[in-house]
Amino acid sequence: MTAQALEQRELAVVIGLEVHVQLETSTKIFCGCSTEPAEDEAPNTRVCPVCLGLPGALPVLNENAVESAVKIGKALNATIAEDTRFHRKNYYYPDLPKNFQITQYDAPICADGTLEVSVEGKRRKIGITRAHLEEDPGSLQHKGGSIDTADYTLVNYNRAGTPLMEIVSEPDFRSPQETRAFLAKLEEVLEYLGVFDATRDGSLRIDANISLVPADEVAEDGSISDEALEAANRTEVKNISSHKGAEKALAYEVTRQKNAVKRGRAIEQETRHWDESRGITVSMRSKEEEKDYRYFQEADLPPLQVAHWKEEIPIPELPDARRERFQSEYGLDEESASKLTSTKEVADFFEDVAAEFDADLAATWVADNLLGELNYRDMLITDVSDRLDEFTRLVELVDADEVTTKNAEEIVLRKMLDEGTDPDTIVDEEGLGKADDDEIGGFVQDAIDENPDAVADYHEGEGGALNFLVGQVMQKSKGSADPGTVNQLLREKLDE
Repeated sequence: MTAQALEQRELAVVIGLEVHVQLETSTKIFCGCSTEPAEDEAPNTRVCPVCLGLPGALPVLNENAVESAVKIGKALNATIAEDTRFHRKNYYYPDLPKNFQITQYDAPICADGTLEVSVEGKRRKIGITRAHLEEDPGSLQHKGGSIDTADYTLVNYNRAGTPLMEIVSEPDFRSPQETRAFLAKLEEVLEYLGVFDATRDGSLRIDANISLVPADEVAEDGSISDEALEAANRTEVKNISSHKGAEKALAYEVTRQKNAVKRGRAIEQETRHWDESRGITVSMRSKEEEKDYRYFQEADLPPLQVAHWKEEIPIPELPDARRERFQSEYGLDEESASKLTSTKEVADFFEDVAAEFDADLAATWVADNLLGELNYRDMLITDVSDRLDEFTRLVELVDADEVTTKNAEEIVLRKMLDEGTDPDTIVDEEGLGKADDDEIGGFVQDAIDENPDAVADYHEGEGGALNFLVGQVMQKSKGSADPGTVNQLLREKLDE
């Protein structure tokens, strides 16, 4: 379709993703080099003849990487292949020392899966075309600017050979917002499986394919014919490293393409680079086709038969299932259940607390109080997971009515996180033990005696007067009095 003809029709966005996930293994996929960077690691030191592609070096497949791939396939409801093979993907690029990448082509380990996501309250199933194992290239470091402005580029092969799982979606996305929701959900599932660590630099990298098609080519169920997809020129955007970055990059690229169409220009089929610092995509090269890679079977690796592992390799309860169980078993609302299953570590922490206390109390303290304070400090639940006993002790102090909820939230919890002190020590040092009724009665009488104007306002029907007096009592008790008890005692005294 010409650019002029396309310009006159309403356009729909079509996006497909290729997500490269770094698998959590101790060694690289085809050699014994470590995947864990050493402190102050020098470039090109965590390498060997295999990952450098030196003549005569032979690859040996990492069994843990294969197990991780099977787990991912099961979580995505994909078919685990009876027979899977590796191929050589041939292309020249400086970060690829062998001039080919060992990957999988027409026999991927996983195929035909789905992942259900929620977008603006609507649940959708995103098709997964394939998920396959491959090795990571090295990394490029552009000096003096970005990819198109750098004075020169350095290559570091320490990352070369790191095991990757490439997860390829169907072109099922119709907006950048949908891709962000999908990537967040995928990351959540991968972390639950224990095969992925989001805190690693470069652990998730995304290539996105974007096309514009006439809106009337999109069926009511959202599907698009192969003919319409083939007729649309596809742009690939590389160098995306987060779900937030994906939304930004794709929003820019969609706008760029629509503006080009409005000006009567054709969309070039090309590969573009997302420059995160400038918030733009820049052209890299014309888009390659499959034939350009000259795939052929990797002769140094025999075919792999792993389908029988599907039943032998267990996977944990996944986020959606755990969310539903939290609602049915603990009686939590959808929002609380969602917060408490945001990561496997958070869910485990909550269940440990809920084993000792009422589920509503445990949910309030973990989902609202603890996660809120951690988020404020840019901390994760894993930063305090070894302090579970201290945290449950704090909840116990509140549950036993030994400390007020206000003091526990605003003083004890915050000092625990900021100073690393245990709750009992903080309660003793700050004098936060809950005041008894006799002490509160004394504070109430003092507040009445010291504030005659507020007492007069109360008797004249001023609603704020009682709140003022409650505040005075709470101040005198240093927050150790129960507000409900204070309110009751004040009314009794004032109404005598």
